[in-house]
Amino acid sequence: MLRQTEPIDVYKDLVSALSDNVLPTVAIGVVFSGIGLYAYSETGTAVALSITIFGSVATALKLLLILFHRRAMEVRSPSLTTIKRFEVGHALATWCMAAPIAALSALLFSLPALHLHMVGTALLFGYCAGVATRISVRPLIAMGAVTLAALPAIVSALVFIQDARLLIGAVFTLFFLSAVETIWHIHRNASRLITMRMQMANQARLDPLTSLFNRLGLREAFDALPRHRDDLIAVHAFDLDGFKAVNDQFGHAIGDQLLKALSERLHQLVDQNDAAARVGGDEFVVLQSGLDSQSDPEILAGNIHHQLTEPYEVGTDQPIKVGLSLGFSIAPVSTASLDVLLCEADATSYQVKQNGGGFRPHQSCLSASSSCRPPCAGHTALAHPTTATPCE
Repeated sequence: MLRQTEPIDVYKDLVSALSDNVLPTVAIGVVFSGIGLYAYSETGTAVALSITIFGSVATALKLLLILFHRRAMEVRSPSLTTIKRFEVGHALATWCMAAPIAALSALLFSLPALHLHMVGTALLFGYCAGVATRISVRPLIAMGAVTLAALPAIVSALVFIQDARLLIGAVFTLFFLSAVETIWHIHRNASRLITMRMQMANQARLDPLTSLFNRLGLREAFDALPRHRDDLIAVHAFDLDGFKAVNDQFGHAIGDQLLKALSERLHQLVDQNDAAARVGGDEFVVLQSGLDSQSDPEILAGNIHHQLTEPYEVGTDQPIKVGLSLGFSIAPVSTASLDVLLCEADATSYQVKQNGGGFRPHQSCLSASSSCRPPCAGHTALAHPTTATPCE
């Protein structure tokens, strides 16, 4: 209902910013309650007291919503549906606060005492300024709140204030329109900054040539795996056989085109929950999660080998074909170490290369026993094929 046209990730960040308004909400709540009680003491009317009570309750409910929103973000990453519900909740809570502020300001402007007009002006301007600066990340919520708070007060000032009523009404209207423009300005800037931050973060995780993950992206994908399940995961490590000859014969530009084409095929082979990474010149890693059985990695390894060794049309007279040497290692996700799995898979890949290419599992994967893994426990990075040592 309140959704703008931002990308989903930007939208989530903007809505999450609404949970940062504890102090401003407390401040406006205290000010409103104080002014409301002062108005009641000056007028003695039940209307002033009722408005004050309603506004205080609305403030308390909004504070509870903000705290619940913050708690939900700390415990888990909320779904898009949950975020939309929080946005609607913030809209209702904000507008419920704006209504009594409008009513109290209009009441103060309807009274003859000049000092009450000044108090009403301070309340109205302070609230609208806070909305424009802190809630403009969701412009429809902010515009609704400013409109709801300002228009009744403007009408009341035009009707009841005797001296310079047109001037006061014009000034209030001008500041109202300025607040609306400020809301959209802040929203545009916030959206642009969040988009730039996300783009820079993505660039830091991706290989610029192939758009696959780099080492950092692979590490983050592994760290994001849920650990409370009994699933198995597999790490596939492979490099290309004959790629250096392609560079030597056709040049690095053709070699880059080959890597791009190969990466596109690899991306189509892996599941959306898996991660494919380029970790070196012609070195690649695939993180396969959620395995139903130990045969799943072998099936994927076979598909990778079959598809990626098919000829490539990359602007040469004849299609180019390269070989592939792949090793993979399996472990329970609850106890898996990425460094160990990389070491085992890479060492197996090196052995496969020595035997002429193809694919095979690391030998300890036949039993998936952690007791077979200590020789790789000291490795902290993917070994280079020429220096890898067997992990069996």
